[in-house]
Amino acid sequence: MTIGIIGGGVWGSALAKLFSDQKVLIYTRDKNVMNSINEHHFNPKLKYAVFNDNVQATDNLEKIVKNNLIFVALPSQNIREVLEKSCFNNLKADIIIASKGIEISSSLFLSELVESLVKPKSLSILSGPCFSDEVAKDLPTAATFASSNPQIFKKISMMLTGKKFRIYYSEDVIGCQIGGALKNIYAIAAGISDGLNLGENARSALITRSFVEISRFAMFFKSKKETIFGLSGLGDLMLTCNSLKSRNTNFGIKIANIKHKNFEKELDKNAITEGYYTTKAAIKIASENDIEMPILESVFNILYNGFDIEDEINKLMSRPLTIENIN
Repeated sequence: MTIGIIGGGVWGSALAKLFSDQKVLIYTRDKNVMNSINEHHFNPKLKYAVFNDNVQATDNLEKIVKNNLIFVALPSQNIREVLEKSCFNNLKADIIIASKGIEISSSLFLSELVESLVKPKSLSILSGPCFSDEVAKDLPTAATFASSNPQIFKKISMMLTGKKFRIYYSEDVIGCQIGGALKNIYAIAAGISDGLNLGENARSALITRSFVEISRFAMFFKSKKETIFGLSGLGDLMLTCNSLKSRNTNFGIKIANIKHKNFEKELDKNAITEGYYTTKAAIKIASENDIEMPILESVFNILYNGFDIEDEINKLMSRPLTIENIN
């Protein structure tokens, strides 16, 4: 069996390394990446990942859709343009979404987006605190695997036997996506806090109240409490907000002290800062459904409305006193 991976970035390549006991075919539009993988057995975007002969790359999507098991590891806003291609019309594969985010144009979770474009045999989510470089180095990692089909979970678990990558099963497909998407927003906020040298107390409070907002959002969508307190929720939030490996945290640090308000030009062109885009999708959902998320609102105001960062911090600190809860 050959595993297809759609996405030749760092995460797609880390997954390829993880599953390289099997035949793996990576789809990438970057011919330099494709040639590097095929000729030299590594992706220049990802350190520590030298592939064995089982891993190959292609720029031909038709070769990917012939496989029975496909991982989607694309930036969330690029998924539609790839999966709407005609070669996916007769797809007969189990799809595992390893991307994190919410589509801006439709406000769809990625599982909803994929199901609106293709008809997979089954659809699963892989999400959790997983930095690509550590997965590629086979360092201990755990994640949530959400699916309505436990047989796929068992199949993937068997492939991971002997690896230092542990997955936990969940049926909460939507809940598993919420933490992975929203944590990137709050990592930007944590980065801003660090960039302004607000201190450890401030970051601890910020992360805690960010978790409250994620929980409110998840409760609206009837997610399970166990999911939000698990690896794909609290676990991913803690990792992303507390590490300088996080692109989103670093983006927050970078914008904390720059004078201009056009933050889009500060985005790394070689790596997607998902939180920047997910902020726009999440604020729309929260506003339409009256979900109270003041930190999200402040991040949105800073990124998209040009509001002053100090003013937004003061606004958060001067909110009316209330009982500590997640309702």
